[in-house]
Amino acid sequence: MRKVSLILVLFIAFLFAGCGDEDPKPTANGDENEVSDDNTVFEDVDAQNDEENVEEPDETETDEEAVVDEEPTEPTEPTEPTEPTNPEFDVIGTFNLSYSGKINTTVDLQSRGGNGTVEFTYNEMPNTFNEITIPMVGTLFPLAMLNSGNIIIVWLDSFGAGDISGASQKQVFGISVPQNIEIGSGNMANVNMYAFYGDMTVNITGGQFEINCVRTVTNVGNYEVTANDGGSMTMAASGDLLDPAAGAAYLPYPACQ
Repeated sequence: MRKVSLILVLFIAFLFAGCGDEDPKPTANGDENEVSDDNTVFEDVDAQNDEENVEEPDETETDEEAVVDEEPTEPTEPTEPTEPTNPEFDVIGTFNLSYSGKINTTVDLQSRGGNGTVEFTYNEMPNTFNEITIPMVGTLFPLAMLNSGNIIIVWLDSFGAGDISGASQKQVFGISVPQNIEIGSGNMANVNMYAFYGDMTVNITGGQFEINCVRTVTNVGNYEVTANDGGSMTMAASGDLLDPAAGAAYLPYPACQ
């Protein structure tokens, strides 16, 4: 079973400096010897006494010993922080969908769906949610709805005339697409596009579409948008379905039992 994860790496720089010392220089005195008439050299007694009073340097303390023979310590690079890693998600299926049709700004009996199907495999079980048309009403699903800057397109496992008058529980496969998505293709994660499969409460007359739980949420896939004028859209997407168990604590909806 394949797994999917992301890794973020941080880099830290460092700075160092050094310094040195200078030795003082000794000063010299003048000539202190005297010459007598018989050319005998007499040493100046005071000078001799001064020389005798000069303490001999302590041989135990030499310049060589005073200098610490150590190699300069090289600065060490700070330890890099632990790389944060997203939880690994098991791949539990694949999906392939297409949609072409109206983008509804409100949901009621006047709302209309578009064309397209979704085929997906969930835990090795193949599923297909097709277009749903109600007699005397028209095509209702797949239904594209505008919601908080995103276009939510949903397919239901079933829907009949008896479901119009009230709330009903349905299996749903949906995809969330940014409203301002441009024509082109790319990676779903790069444009904050994600697909999901779960259970939903549907009430057409009351304009209610409430997700109760999810079996999978994924942004691992590719998309292609061939038309988007704000009022209608044509697109397709395909990718992997992920087991939400690894990130259940971060999901806005509970996992289906």
